[in-house]
Amino acid sequence: MRSRWAKLLVAWPLLVMAASFAYSQNAYRDAHNGVSLSLPLGWTWTDPQPSSEQKSIVVFREARTRLEAKLYVQVLQPPEQITPAEKMNRRLLKQARSKVEQRIREGFQDYRLREESCELKVINGRSALSWVSEYTASGQSMAEYLTRVRSESTSALFYVKLPAEHLDDFKRRLDPIIETLQIR
Repeated sequence: MRSRWAKLLVAWPLLVMAASFAYSQNAYRDAHNGVSLSLPLGWTWTDPQPSSEQKSIVVFREARTRLEAKLYVQVLQPPEQITPAEKMNRRLLKQARSKVEQRIREGFQDYRLREESCELKVINGRSALSWVSEYTASGQSMAEYLTRVRSESTSALFYVKLPAEHLDDFKRRLDPIIETLQIR
């Protein structure tokens, strides 16, 4: 009997490690900005690159396709007052239009919001908006997929630019990651 328990004690950690490898996700945590999310196996990330005291950008890369999604985080100082969801949703829609204007100023050719692509949602209790914009780069039809998640103290924006024909496939793999995003 003692030998069976000894074998079980030796085998148990190996079984736990194998199961955790098979089913685990990489957890990304940025304690400084109060942001976290889960990534499936095969995804990596860079350290946050601060663009100022309260702003940073993290790049998430899918190893298999080498496609990248970026997460821009801005900590709002001072935090805003608690905002009702419908007012936050109007703010999100206005920010989507502002992003289109920004990209046009940056020189994106034919940059426009895809009709009927705006989707209001809730991600981990926070108001969020996803949308698709289209543009042309070097004669190729391109798409930018964006999801902004807001709280009174944080604005987080996921965005990816890729050839339009790859959008739907990549979006199916990216959306489950975005759904795990937690912000302060």
